[in-house]
Amino acid sequence: MNSKPVGRLTPAKSALVPDNPNAQIALKLRNFYQSVQDEALPQRFLDLLERLDAAEGSVQRAE
Repeated sequence: MNSKPVGRLTPAKSALVPDNPNAQIALKLRNFYQSVQDEALPQRFLDLLERLDAAEGSVQRAE
């Protein structure tokens, strides 16, 4: 069994990871997805979303 931590797992939890490569890949993908979710959005992207919302609102009012 793998005794090294995988992703965000502690050594105690890594003992629960099966030797099945597919399970290990799934676990690593879940951990990566979680790290992406935890990242903050760049301010430039938030500004763009606000401008798009404002433009959409003005188009809907014009109709």
